This record gives sequence, C-alpha cells and structure tokens, in this order.
Amino acid sequence: MRTTSSRREILLSRETLLGLVAVLVLAAACVLLGLWQFGRYEDRAEQAAVIESHYDAAPVALDEVLPDIETPLPVSDEWTPVELHGSYCTSDDCVLYVRNRQLSGRVGFWQLVPFRAQDGATVLVVRGWVPSVSGTSQPADPAPVPEGEMTVTVRLRPAEPVLDREPPPGQTHSVNPRQSAELMGISTQELVTGAYGELAAEEPPGVRPTALPYPDTSLGPHLSYAFQWWVFALFFPAALIYRTRRQFQDLAAEEQQAAEADTSPRGGPGTAPGEDGPPPAARPARRTADHRPRRAVRTRRRGQDEEEEDALIDEQRP
Repeated sequence: MRTTSSRREILLSRETLLGLVAVLVLAAACVLLGLWQFGRYEDRAEQAAVIESHYDAAPVALDEVLPDIETPLPVSDEWTPVELHGSYCTSDDCVLYVRNRQLSGRVGFWQLVPFRAQDGATVLVVRGWVPSVSGTSQPADPAPVPEGEMTVTVRLRPAEPVLDREPPPGQTHSVNPRQSAELMGISTQELVTGAYGELAAEEPPGVRPTALPYPDTSLGPHLSYAFQWWVFALFFPAALIYRTRRQFQDLAAEEQQAAEADTSPRGGPGTAPGEDGPPPAARPARRTADHRPRRAVRTRRRGQDEEEEDALIDEQRP
C-alpha cells in the first residue's frame, strides 16, 4: 500500500509533470521539423521527376503548354521543350544581361534576348552564360545574336519575381518578362509573361554563349534529416521513462531495506521473530573487548628422556 502511494507521489510530483510538459513540447517540435524536412524531400522528388520526364522530351507547340500567354507556367509543365519559328530582336536595346548567374563556381551573366515567333507571340530566351570581365560587372565578349529567320527549341521556365533594385544599363537582376520588356523598350502586347525560355537548340546553328548545364535532380539530405528529427522526438519520452523507472527502483530498494530492518531478530538465538527477547535487566552484560596485546603461548618441545619414560609407563600398564 505504501509502495503504491509512493509511486503515485512520484508520478504526480512537480518535477515529473514539468518534465512531461517539456517532453511533449520538444517531441512535438521534432515531429514538426521532421515533417518540414520530409515536405522538402517530396518537393525535390517532384521537381526531379518533372525534369527527368520533360527535359529530353520531343518539342511541342507553345500553345499546347500555354494556351494563354499571360497564364503562369504550371509546375507540371516546367522544362517542357517548345519549338518556335521566327527571329530574334537584334538591336542593342533588345539584349539584356541578367546579373549574378553562376556556372561552375564562377559568377557571370545570362544573355537574354526576345524571340518573336511567326504566330506573333514573343518569348524571352536565355541563350546561355557569359563570363564577367575581371574586376568589373560587365559581360566579357558576349556572343552576337544571330539574325534572320530561324527555328529555336527552348525549355520553358517560370517567370522570376521582380527585384526592386536599379540595374546598370543593359542589365537586369531577374528574368521577369514584363520588367525586362520595359528595359528593352519592346511591346508587352504579345509577350509571354508567365514564362521564359532556356535555349536548347538553334537551327541553323550559330555561335552562342555557354549552354546552361543540366539542372540538379539530386534529392538532397532532406529525407535523412526528417528521420533524424523523428529519432530525436523519441529520445525525450524515452529519457523521461528511464528517469521515472530509476526513481521507482530506488524507492523499492529503500522500502526493502526498511522491511529487512523491521523483521530482523533482536533477542538472540531462540527468539521468535517479532519478540524483543528478555528484558534489559535479565540480559547478560556485554563484554567489553580487550584490546591489550597478548603474549603468544609457545609449545615446549619434549626431550628424548621424557619420551622414553612415557614408553616404559605404557608397557607396564596391563
């Protein structure tokens, strides 16, 4: 009965209740962080699946992907190749360079040029990457934009957001079709505003900036991070259970020692358990230990004459 009451006191103690609240909060935080990492993993997996299914697919017409040129590009249609027939705008004002674009660890520019298709739609096309002049923020020897009628294959990418910063002349901070068209001085009436194109091929082929690399399809460490957070979530309740169990074990050990002390015999041999033995007056006085040094008793060795006398006596006995 006492054990049950003591365990209840441990379970309902202030330290245990505060520990339980802390465990719930920490475990819930770990679970949510794990779900967040798992969500990022699912996003990366979905993006990788879209890239792998569209990147090398056969090109289609622009209106099959974007029936309305002002509609944002759906996520499921990113990287879809489309084929356009028409020509580039080759005037100096039409060519923009997108700042702070990296390739193999180097910072440079994207060459951005509008391409007007025969059906009247205008698509902004990133023709490739251009290095920057050392120590400056200017493109180094950009490739010329080809003139005349041609056929281009571009992979559609969603329009980037507008960055509210003033760029240098002939440059821009993001590939946003409306903002870029204003900087180029071209009409936005037939402009595809929800997407831009990343150049895959030109026919007839010509000189072009460095082609952009294959997009990253790695899934990253998000899945392993999610499992790590969930393992951490299990650690906190396990620690609380271990601590409470140790308290129960210590309590049981203390109660066992107390029980053994209550049931130990006190009256010496022959005294039944629970009896106190003879009254103090009838008990013999306890001897005081004598700590004085005692002299060792040595046994004297018997001589030969004494042994012969003992032998004669033994022979005379009947």
